[in-house]
Amino acid sequence: MQTTQKRSFNLIPHKLSAWRWLLLLLAILTGSLVSLLSQQVLLVMLVLLVGLPLAGLVISQHTRQTAVVLLLALVPLVGILKALTGSRFAPLTFDLGLLLALALFVLADLLRGKIRIGHLDMLWLAFLILAFLQMFNPNVPTLQAGVEGFRKFAFMSIAFYMGRHMLREKDRRLLVHLLLLVSVPVTLYGLKQFFFISALDLRVIDLATSGVTTYLMGGWIRPFSTTPGPFHLGLYLLTVLLLLIALLIDKQTKPRFRLVLTGVIALQLTVLIMTRTKGNWIGLIIGVIVLALLQVRHSPKAFIRLFGLILLGALVIGAIVLAASDIAQSVVQDAIFAVTHPAQAPTFIYRLSLWQDTMLPAISRHPLLGYGTSSAGEGLANLYQNNASLYFPSHNLYLKVFLELGLFGLLIFLTIIMLSLRRGWRLRKRQGEFNPTDRIIWQWSFAVIVAFLVAGIVIPTLDAYPPNYYFWLLLGIFSSGWVSKAKT
Repeated sequence: MQTTQKRSFNLIPHKLSAWRWLLLLLAILTGSLVSLLSQQVLLVMLVLLVGLPLAGLVISQHTRQTAVVLLLALVPLVGILKALTGSRFAPLTFDLGLLLALALFVLADLLRGKIRIGHLDMLWLAFLILAFLQMFNPNVPTLQAGVEGFRKFAFMSIAFYMGRHMLREKDRRLLVHLLLLVSVPVTLYGLKQFFFISALDLRVIDLATSGVTTYLMGGWIRPFSTTPGPFHLGLYLLTVLLLLIALLIDKQTKPRFRLVLTGVIALQLTVLIMTRTKGNWIGLIIGVIVLALLQVRHSPKAFIRLFGLILLGALVIGAIVLAASDIAQSVVQDAIFAVTHPAQAPTFIYRLSLWQDTMLPAISRHPLLGYGTSSAGEGLANLYQNNASLYFPSHNLYLKVFLELGLFGLLIFLTIIMLSLRRGWRLRKRQGEFNPTDRIIWQWSFAVIVAFLVAGIVIPTLDAYPPNYYFWLLLGIFSSGWVSKAKT
């Protein structure tokens, strides 16, 4: 006859193994330590706890490319990172992680005796070295100014080499998925800022170098979400919107997924309009035209979808105008007029006057060497105050490069872009050999590159951190000739 024994349940067991006692002791000590630390130190520790696993992925050879994709997908969160740590240098975490990944990748190639470098890579390296040397131009007031100007512009071009040589087919697919996934909360947070600002948002504004007026001009709070500013958010949304539109008009996209894409496009288009960054609006329009022209031979139905998208955009603009206050309505109408009549827009007239009266005479005085890295950097005017150094608010990507790096720098920059576009454009007749994802990435890359370059006529697009990472990455992917890896 079997007897049943009653078991009593105790919250704290009588016997614990040594390692459990150790964990309990560590938890008690950690709790005591946390109560004594300041809020800023705790936030830094939190950032480190998130960053260390990414560092582990970067160091491991098997997960290095995945880590690069993760960092590039998460880099739009730099604004939140700055607010949490209270330091505008906190985004260096992403930059150093990407630099470490590139250095380890190149080192591994060197150890195998198989370094990957071609003519385009040599030009890119010359551009990077020239920008570095221009940090020490006599016109650059301090080393800090040179370093910040280098980091905001030329340093981001390391993504060019990554796009050409590091990312594999599965990495490109992962990049697309993560960009779409991360863009949704980023967009929603920007929409929230249009209605009310939190203490965290005010902290981002306080840490900005561009001034409070950048965020408040135009009759409303200009959304900036988790990025450094409205201009940066606008370029980020431009990049993601062109990806969404490329997916929407692709003939192999399923109808149910098109409905989801349409909703996300409407949401992101709304926030992009709220940023009131007209240069980004123009870039988006040009990018959509490029996608339409690329689709004309393969899918006539793409024009029907694009026409529906235009109607959607008109409805979004109309809804914003109707829902906005009188001041906001006036601002939107003025912005639309500036886009549709650029030659009569006050902002364009101001830029034209600035280029003729200030920028071109400055270039004529020092055409070969320029004025040094950061001398025309967006948001760096404060570093040129109270000294004899010259600073130029260029409002133009090409004049910015000319002013900072001189004629040689501009020629190298333009040559990299033209050769990259030429190499990628050769693949257009072989799109039938691409798998669906790579075909969309090819079209998306070309549209984004053209959009950035056209918008660069009125805004220094490659000064916008972190969207400038995406320009260089997609330029590298476009020029890499990955058709050999495609499915036939």
